[in-house]
Amino acid sequence: MVIDFHTHFYTSAYLDEIEKGGYHAELVRDVDGNRLLKLDGDYSMINPGHFDAGRVIEHMDRHGVDRQLLSFSIPGLHVEDPRAGRRLARVVNESLAETVARYPDRLAALAVLPLQEAAASAVELTRAVGELNLRGGLLFSNVNGKSPGDECFHDLYAAAVSLDVPLFLHPTSPPSLEPFQKFRLVPIAGFPFDTTLAAIQLALSGTMAAFPDLKIVLGNLGGTVPYLAGRIDQGYISYPEAREKLDRPPSEYLKNMYYETAGMPGGGAVRLAIDFAGADHVLFGSDFPQQIADVDLGLRIIDELGLHEVDSQRIKGLNAARLLKEKDG
Repeated sequence: MVIDFHTHFYTSAYLDEIEKGGYHAELVRDVDGNRLLKLDGDYSMINPGHFDAGRVIEHMDRHGVDRQLLSFSIPGLHVEDPRAGRRLARVVNESLAETVARYPDRLAALAVLPLQEAAASAVELTRAVGELNLRGGLLFSNVNGKSPGDECFHDLYAAAVSLDVPLFLHPTSPPSLEPFQKFRLVPIAGFPFDTTLAAIQLALSGTMAAFPDLKIVLGNLGGTVPYLAGRIDQGYISYPEAREKLDRPPSEYLKNMYYETAGMPGGGAVRLAIDFAGADHVLFGSDFPQQIADVDLGLRIIDELGLHEVDSQRIKGLNAARLLKEKDG
């Protein structure tokens, strides 16, 4: 079984609403007439895979994907005013639930949350899982500049633990965009750097220690976390500030997170994540239908690693099935 953990679906309901105007996110057209969803330093080019479930299923069949996990994408709803964020979260999550209900054997979805209000996010996650059968929630590497390691998010984490569902930490634009303005460096480098920072903050802040059963999935192999793990632990040993809220090395908390493979071509990066966290904590993802997505390449990289067949199947689908409580997990 192949489960694609990292895919994006905005829903027509959201895109139609944003196109009306009056939001911080903008839906505009480029010189070729393509719709672009834009906000501060980055954009997503909208194509039918972002809102047409039939096209999603066609894509899955073409590339050998059995099940696909739909989630929202940048810029998230936290960029909007709180009232708009709460309202849009309900609209999008209900639309996601309707889409999944049409293809229950092929699709599942994560809830989008109004993260600018952490308490409201906990309420919406509980509603989305309990009433809409969504399988977890979407988190971002920063929320309007605020770290996901901030204590204000503890209500959300407590809800996720109580519900026993994962939170997918997706990258977003770093708070300081100046170094990333040229060459499309926001998605190329800004995203993995910000994901790295978020993961380290979750560990060093004591969040992961406070919520040992919290299931965090890091997009894009956790950025550079597997590569930097030794340095992070050395910082814990060397700097009192880095161990104020921990009683054991941060790598032990980082190893309990999950590492998703989208957008990180090259077997070396995937191998490093496996060596760091174990094959049972690595998940296949493609980033479909974003411009950078390549399902076939992602699956081929896993095949070419020469893994034991059990580990290969874990990464391709069994780990995700277990997290999402799929029947084959």
